[in-house]
Amino acid sequence: MRRYNNQPLTDSLGQIEHQTVHTMQGTIVDHDEIEAEVVDSNGLAVVTKDEAQLKEYIKEAISIDNLVETFNDNAHLTLLKLLALQDNKHPLKKGGVGIAYRTDALIMHCKMEFTSDENIVFDAILGTMSTFPENKVYKIEPSSFLSHSKYSDSKYLYSVFRKGTKKLKERHLVFEDLGPDGEDEISVPWFNILRYHNGKGNSNESSAYIEFVPSDFFKDLALCSQLVHGAYGALEVTTQLQGKYTIALYWFLENKKNYKEFPSANPGTFRISIEDLKHQFSIPESYTTGDIKRRVLDPAKKSINAVEECDFTFDYSVQKVDGAAAGYMFIIKTKQYIEVSEQKTIEEKKDDIFFDQMKMFLTASYIHFSDEEIERVCAQAKRLNKDGMYMMHIILAFKQRLDDTSLDAIDDKVGYLCKMIEQGSRNSNQSKKTSSFGKYLQNDYNFTDLEDRLLDN
Repeated sequence: MRRYNNQPLTDSLGQIEHQTVHTMQGTIVDHDEIEAEVVDSNGLAVVTKDEAQLKEYIKEAISIDNLVETFNDNAHLTLLKLLALQDNKHPLKKGGVGIAYRTDALIMHCKMEFTSDENIVFDAILGTMSTFPENKVYKIEPSSFLSHSKYSDSKYLYSVFRKGTKKLKERHLVFEDLGPDGEDEISVPWFNILRYHNGKGNSNESSAYIEFVPSDFFKDLALCSQLVHGAYGALEVTTQLQGKYTIALYWFLENKKNYKEFPSANPGTFRISIEDLKHQFSIPESYTTGDIKRRVLDPAKKSINAVEECDFTFDYSVQKVDGAAAGYMFIIKTKQYIEVSEQKTIEEKKDDIFFDQMKMFLTASYIHFSDEEIERVCAQAKRLNKDGMYMMHIILAFKQRLDDTSLDAIDDKVGYLCKMIEQGSRNSNQSKKTSSFGKYLQNDYNFTDLEDRLLDN
């Protein structure tokens, strides 16, 4: 197997935390050391204010009492204290002090307790908050998510939102494994107002909406997370997934698809220990590797890989240390959509040809339309499945109408032409004239009658 110069000779599975290993280049690296994203001119890490404060809280070994003191007064400091209170064995600590990573893990851990209905509504809330971060009150309409969901019956989406909201009203966010021994937990409210407003009338569900006012703490937690940014569009995928482990694994992999274990590594390939996997997805400690395969990973793999709208697929394999299973290696592959792109290119070329034809016909007839107006004409023709030959006759008839000075001038030329495309140019009661050459039928336009028909519509 090819190894890159800076690739570690071993991975972190089966090793103690911060155990150093050699690379092919002869250097020594620490798997658990977090490289700074921002450095100064000397190459030294630039520590943000939040990171510095978080490190200080960890150093001080603060307690839950310290968190409670600022809960009502300073939401952001409370969030930093919550992050600092994570147990040393918690995977959050191994992820460094990156605020986004830690808040993602906190939210995902809470979501593991939600039902599918609750997760759909919760994701809709997160997505709306991301779109309008400055809002204090959010109005979330299920109808806005119809295009993002994949339910065969649109009424089912309203049912999901109604049931999910009802269940979430009884929920608090529970954060466990806090403190130096990981034995403390805290339950906090995440909203001030949450209600589902039924649509007017028994059948008018389209006007239904959720009214949501987040608590200051939850708003800070959500907006610091990376999950909120993809929550809105991800409903197209998550509404096709079943099971809390599958949905949670989808989010986990979505955030890992561009991750690199080391600089020259393939993106989307990473390893995770069995212990961390169980904690990340709230998998019972009693689960064996066989249980995890049968109840968690295999169903998720089958479900996620089958969703066409999901932009990646994944596979996994068991990683062993000294002959015993120690963790898993995941390989995420981003879909290329080559066939779809090629088909789209072909369709665009066809559209360009039709546009060029219409522009040529109009120009040859000395009818001056802007490109935008020609696009409107093309759109009408396509909607009615009219081809170039049909349009040529319509444009000729339209030109004759424009040149007929005995009739009133046309104000909305594009609208008039679109009406002609829909209704046709020939009077249904007119007689047919036959030329002496080849006995071809000739058009005999009665513009007065035609205009009366157009104006009536």
